[in-house]
Amino acid sequence: MISLKNLPFKNLKGYAGRTMALLLFSMLMALAVFGGTMVISGIRAGLSKVESRFGADIMVTPEDAKNDFDAQNVLLKAEPGYFYMEKGKMDEIAKVDGIEKMSAQLFMASAKAGCCSAKVQMIAYDPATDFTIQPWIADTYTDGPMGLMDVVVGSNVTVYDNHIIRFYDNDCRIIGQFAPTGSTLDNCVYMNYDTVKVLIKASFRKGLNQYSEYDPDDVISAVMIKVKPGADIEKVAGDITKQVDGVSVATSKNMVAGIGDSLKKISGSVSFFTVTFWLIGTLMTILIFAMMINERKREFASLWAMGASRKIISDLVIREAVVVNLAGGILGIALSALILFMFKNLIGQVLGVGFLLPGPVTIILLAGAALLSVLLAAVISAWIGVRKISRMDASLVLKEGQ
Repeated sequence: MISLKNLPFKNLKGYAGRTMALLLFSMLMALAVFGGTMVISGIRAGLSKVESRFGADIMVTPEDAKNDFDAQNVLLKAEPGYFYMEKGKMDEIAKVDGIEKMSAQLFMASAKAGCCSAKVQMIAYDPATDFTIQPWIADTYTDGPMGLMDVVVGSNVTVYDNHIIRFYDNDCRIIGQFAPTGSTLDNCVYMNYDTVKVLIKASFRKGLNQYSEYDPDDVISAVMIKVKPGADIEKVAGDITKQVDGVSVATSKNMVAGIGDSLKKISGSVSFFTVTFWLIGTLMTILIFAMMINERKREFASLWAMGASRKIISDLVIREAVVVNLAGGILGIALSALILFMFKNLIGQVLGVGFLLPGPVTIILLAGAALLSVLLAAVISAWIGVRKISRMDASLVLKEGQ
């Protein structure tokens, strides 16, 4: 039995082609709006996480490493690598005014060979002076200091059931894994100096080190610096450049600035395409509804003749629009979420920035906003259709074709 209550569903079913077209455009609108806002939110979340993880005000590296090491891109695009300078550079840096604390790090990279489980960046820190890595480790490993051949890995490093990762024929025990940051930090393996010395010597024995043999006790790769409260970071960085030869200096502000610039460009592009897709979807929905109103004008006129008020007819049109756009919106959001969760790492690589999916609350809010935007398009389309219906003369419509 057909009633005004189930008539919208009967109409949607009866006009399957039109309904599928409306469903498709509403789905594309939701996919674009939800996907676009999720990407922007994910990039911002990744930037925030990277900023909190970096932990140092200044990073000092060898000057001759510039060709292989771009400080502004190291958190986003850096390939695993390693470079060294004399450990004595630390004594020269320590003489610069404004430094509160400093700690050296030593880099290594796994080789493209069967001896290694993965090609990753290895970063060794000095437990006695470190202030950037150990705070993260404390969040994931609370059983005391890291021991010989113990490592903590980034979120992108595969952890097998035996919790062993192999470098240069040496087994390292994975004692913890960091949460994702959406940056190259997710591809790193962290260890203490004792462990990296074992691995460096093993790389020489296997002939898989790009340098001629050196003593790991005499070299460092980078110096992380925290300036004194109230000190001007840029001035301290400038003084290091002036007073210490053969080094390259980068501040956290400059390193994150490169990420921020990428964020602005990508956010602008994503926002443009999101709005464009929504407008196209809305216009197509309006066009389909205009065609629908014209096709069904005799149906609406007959309903008036049977006693249905114009308000009832208007409600019927609005309900049809809301039902089909609501269904399409839910499908679009679900499809967009599936794509984002399955290909989140690839998305970050393609965009060239850190990408980190936001938390559940943010996802729910963004999904709700996307659904409201699709329903807004439905209401606009239905309102234009209702205005057209309200200007119809039922008697003239029924006489047409007689």
